[in-house]
Amino acid sequence: MIKFLFIFIIFTNLSFSQSQKEPEQTKFDFPGFTLKGCLGSELSKPKRQVAKLPSKRAQNYLKQLFPLLQSDNEDLVKAKDVLNKMKSDSGLTDPDKAQMYYYFAYIDSVNDDVKSAKKNYQKFLTIEDADPRLKSNVISMLGQLSYAEGSYKKAIDYMEQWIGMETNPSSLGFDIIAASYWQLKDKKKALKFSQRALCVAKANKSKPKESTYNLLIALYNENQRIKDMLPLFEELVRFYPKKRYWTQLSGVYGELKEEKKQLSSLEAAHDQRLLDKEIEYVSLYQLLMRAEAPLKAARVIKYGIDNEFVEENEKHLKYLAQGWHMAQELDKAEPVYEKAAIKSKEGELYVFLGQIYLATDRYKKAKQALQLGLKKGKLKDPVTVNILLGQVAYELQDFEDATKFFRTAIDRLSDIKIKDKEAREKKQDKLRTQALNWLTYTEKEKKRIEMLELRIKDLEES
Repeated sequence: MIKFLFIFIIFTNLSFSQSQKEPEQTKFDFPGFTLKGCLGSELSKPKRQVAKLPSKRAQNYLKQLFPLLQSDNEDLVKAKDVLNKMKSDSGLTDPDKAQMYYYFAYIDSVNDDVKSAKKNYQKFLTIEDADPRLKSNVISMLGQLSYAEGSYKKAIDYMEQWIGMETNPSSLGFDIIAASYWQLKDKKKALKFSQRALCVAKANKSKPKESTYNLLIALYNENQRIKDMLPLFEELVRFYPKKRYWTQLSGVYGELKEEKKQLSSLEAAHDQRLLDKEIEYVSLYQLLMRAEAPLKAARVIKYGIDNEFVEENEKHLKYLAQGWHMAQELDKAEPVYEKAAIKSKEGELYVFLGQIYLATDRYKKAKQALQLGLKKGKLKDPVTVNILLGQVAYELQDFEDATKFFRTAIDRLSDIKIKDKEAREKKQDKLRTQALNWLTYTEKEKKRIEMLELRIKDLEES
């Protein structure tokens, strides 16, 4: 299974405001998606719906009711008073009563009185002459309420009935059916309806619900369908650019061995300042280092340390120093190496520090750091350290010490611990050649200096 957490959110808060005027929705373009393509023969054919108008008596009540429901601050108490007066009116027709029950149910839903809302919606359905346009809404609401109650089989029945009534169904019904099957442990049907929900949303040029993506991802993850999850996460970060989706997208790319995209998605999360965990910063650092972007890597780990997302310990200071070092920011790398080396129980960091001193012609400090590295020990490559010490001694014109270190390097070639025999021998040959070449340089330079000193002495005596 993929080694990161999927957050699954499904219809925890259902909207019951269908009778209100909804704000204009942003249109999204998904080329190639049509309701016919999504539903095929299951797509309902247009049906003529004839609604009986409310009576004049009912219209008087509704004229009082609508402003109370449509205002910015719904006055539900006054709205209910109007409906109670309407209820006590014996002159109402059946279609009038149906509308009355509809709005009673609406107010109950807004007040989170699920039991009463269901009761009033069901009363609506008992009236044969009820407005068929409202009937579709009522069945949809009963499906949503049933789901909210945990009555998943009823939710499925209602939503399937609703879909059969709609010539242009929204994705909501399919979402609820899918979520209900998920709750009923029927993963096969949950997958089928989740796919339909996504398809229908795209066919309607609307943004698919976050819960639709999450359910599909959860289902695909259970079956290790990693490639199927990828486009879902790519759309999630477009429509719902949350941290968890960026990091999960990065994880999917990692599973698919697409390291460049893995890096870019995690970097995008960092650029938006969404990362807040140590492991995320370390992962991004490592990806950037592998991508040969040490400067970015150093800046990332420094940001993590500075903002206390990453602990300032030996390991992370080493990361920071190595990033600066490889980026040739030696003035920044040096103090970090010094700080990390003191904390370390191994000598490797002193070796890195010694290399910086050597590169900046501070030979005495280089010698001191490299010797401290040897003293602390646990080095991966003590042979190279001895060669470096020999180079330092050469630069200080301490040819005796230089010769000693180069010969020690040759003597310690067997200390190189590489499991692969061929790779080990290749490394040993390379270091042996380096040490021997330096021995030759040292001998020549020693002789040159001795000859120069003799000439100077002869000149002085003459």
